[in-house]
Amino acid sequence: MKVVDRYLLKQCTAHFLFGVVLFVAIWSAADLLFDLARLWLQARISLAEAIRVFFWSLPSFLIYVLPIATLLATILTISQLAQASEIIALRASGVSYTRILLPFILFSIWVCGATIVIQETLIPASSEQLEKLLGKATSLTMFSENTFFKDTTPEGYERIFYVKRIDPDKALLHQVVVQEYDATGLKRIINAEQAYYQEEEWIFQNGVAYQIGEGGEVKGVVTFATEEINAGQSFEESLAAQTKPEEMSFNQLRTYINREKRRGQQTAKLEVMLWHKTAIPFACVVFAFIGVPLGISSPRSGRALGFGVSVLIVFGYYVLLSLAGTLAEGGAFSPVVGAWLSNLVGLAVGVFILVYRERSS
Repeated sequence: MKVVDRYLLKQCTAHFLFGVVLFVAIWSAADLLFDLARLWLQARISLAEAIRVFFWSLPSFLIYVLPIATLLATILTISQLAQASEIIALRASGVSYTRILLPFILFSIWVCGATIVIQETLIPASSEQLEKLLGKATSLTMFSENTFFKDTTPEGYERIFYVKRIDPDKALLHQVVVQEYDATGLKRIINAEQAYYQEEEWIFQNGVAYQIGEGGEVKGVVTFATEEINAGQSFEESLAAQTKPEEMSFNQLRTYINREKRRGQQTAKLEVMLWHKTAIPFACVVFAFIGVPLGISSPRSGRALGFGVSVLIVFGYYVLLSLAGTLAEGGAFSPVVGAWLSNLVGLAVGVFILVYRERSS
C-alpha cells in the first residue's frame, strides 16, 4: 500500500493545486480585483503597488480556499480512480474504504497545518504590509463599511469609534457611535449622524452625548447640532494603526476579548470569531471525510461535476457555519459550539456515508 499511498498523494496534490488556483481566481475576481482596479484608475496607487497588494492579500483568501481545494482534490482523485476501475482492483485485493481514506486524511492534516500557519503568521504580517503599501487608500476605501477604530488622546482618554459607513471621497463618517474611557471606565457616549476630522479635532454633527456616572448610570443627556472634541491623531492614522479582529492571530484575539470583557463589553461575536480560527482550518479534514465516499459514489464525475459538487457542499457548510455562529452570538449556545457545529455535522455525514458504502459493498 505504500506505493498506492504515494500515488494517491501525488494525484491529490496535483488536483489540490488546480483547485487553489481556480478558487483564488474566482474569489479574488469577485471583490479584490475590482477594488484594486478602482484604486489604480483613481491614481491612488501605481500598477506595481496594485500587484504587490494583490499578492499580500492572498493569505486572507487562502484561509477559505485551502479547505475548498482539499474537498475538490479528494473528489477528483477518487473519481479518477473509480473511472479507471482502480477502486474495484483495490477492493478485490482486500483493501477497505477506510484504508483508502487514510492518505487523504494525512493530506488534509497537512493542509490544515498550513492553513493554521497562514492564519497565525502570514495574515498579521500581510496586514502590516498592506497598511504600509496603501496607507490612506486602504483606510478610506478598503474599509468603507462597519468599521471600528481607536483614538487615544494625550490627556489619557481612549475612544472607540463604531462607524456604519465611510464616504472615502469626503473622509466623512456616517452613523457614528463613540465610547470615551478614562482610567476609571466609561465616561461618555456620543451618537452622531456624521463626523469628520479637521485641524486636530473631531467634529460631530446632529447627535446626542450621554454622560456616564461611576456606577454606569446616565448622569446627563445633551443634544447637539455640532460638537467638537480634541483628537489624539487623524482618522487615517487611527484606522491604519487598528488591527481588525479577523486579521489577528488566535492569541492576539483572545487577549483583545479579555480586555473587552474587563470593560464590560459584549464579546459573543468576537468569541465566535475566535473559535472560527480553529474550526475553519479543521474543515480540511472534514471535507476529506466527505469527499472520499462521494467520489466513490460518483465514479463517472469529471472535473466539471466535481467542481459543482464541491460548490454545493461548501455552500451548505458555510450556510450552517454562518447560521450556527449567529445563534451563538445571540446566546442560543456557546461560541465553541457555534463555531464547530458545521464541522461536527460534516464529519458525521462523511463517516455515515463511508460506513454505508463499506457495509453495502
